Amino acid sequence: MKLQWHLAIAFVLGSLGLSTATSATLLFSGGEDVDFICAGTGSCSVDTNGSRHRAGWSRESINLSGSGASDPPSNRMATPPFAANSTIWVHGQYCANVCGANDTTSGAQMLRVIDSLGNPTLIVRGTGTGGQLKISSRTAAGAFTDLVTCPAAVTIQITQLDLRVNYGASGEVTLFSNSVSVCDFTGNVTNGDGATTLTQVELSSSGSTSFWSEVIVATTDTRAMARFTANTVANGNTTGFSGSNICSSIWSATAFNDTSFGSSGSNNVLHECTINSSIPPGVYSVLGLGMSARVLVGSSGPAHFDFVTRVNGTDFPSPDFAPTQTFSNIANFIFTTNPATGNPWLISDFQATGFNVGEETKP
Repeated sequence: MKLQWHLAIAFVLGSLGLSTATSATLLFSGGEDVDFICAGTGSCSVDTNGSRHRAGWSRESINLSGSGASDPPSNRMATPPFAANSTIWVHGQYCANVCGANDTTSGAQMLRVIDSLGNPTLIVRGTGTGGQLKISSRTAAGAFTDLVTCPAAVTIQITQLDLRVNYGASGEVTLFSNSVSVCDFTGNVTNGDGATTLTQVELSSSGSTSFWSEVIVATTDTRAMARFTANTVANGNTTGFSGSNICSSIWSATAFNDTSFGSSGSNNVLHECTINSSIPPGVYSVLGLGMSARVLVGSSGPAHFDFVTRVNGTDFPSPDFAPTQTFSNIANFIFTTNPATGNPWLISDFQATGFNVGEETKP
């Protein structure tokens, strides 16, 4: 089994005293290339320029060059499918045109919400006017109906965008920029294909070149949430995999390289790492700890692996994951509570001596 783990863990945080509830159901957390499915004919390239993402929170953004008004966009990335819900919030840090002018291309699809039948049903699109966006419904056959056009330009230069969707005939869709509502539609937001729930999100570009980072999908208000990338730093308690500088280099890389990996040909081999836990100043509740990996298995095994979190001297594994025999992303496993206590995570849990994250091979 060969494993790459460029994103070690991610903390999804909510600012205390704001609207984020610790009972939020996190459907997805992603910010690096191993977190997403790169779709279409284009690329999802990593950009580490600190002017295109919030450097204190993330290590990179994902560059999605403009696809014009093509349907679907040729350059786009998708979350893995998540649990079906009729109400979702989508959150991300976004900037356009190399984070310069607020350009938009008429009909360009920057954010697509996918229903349970696999159809892109609600889409945030450009209008062709600088910085102006609109929300459209799309039928399974590809016919668009513009539901609402934002009355003013939206600043899209490293801007927090949140989209709230209550999916139904008596539904609502609202776009927020920096937590302020910029356009809202109340009424039938479905596309007529009979689906009543949403299961995936795709991200693309509103103009020529766009960048996404800190993406979260949840069932409750995401406006007070943030996503912190905690990359691996050094060897932890147990180090059983083969490879050079696995924790400090291979699993900590900002972009995957399939020629560089940690590996083991035996079952029940564990490799653990310490992490970067230098969270920006503030007072937060922790809504979850997410893990992603890029993995393949050989024909003779091991056939599975577990994500592992080491807390208070005890290793806590995830359920088994079954990779394929070609490298693919295993994304979005989330520990929503501290497995040692069953209680919500605390920032101090991750900063405690001996806290590790890792992976274990399984039969």
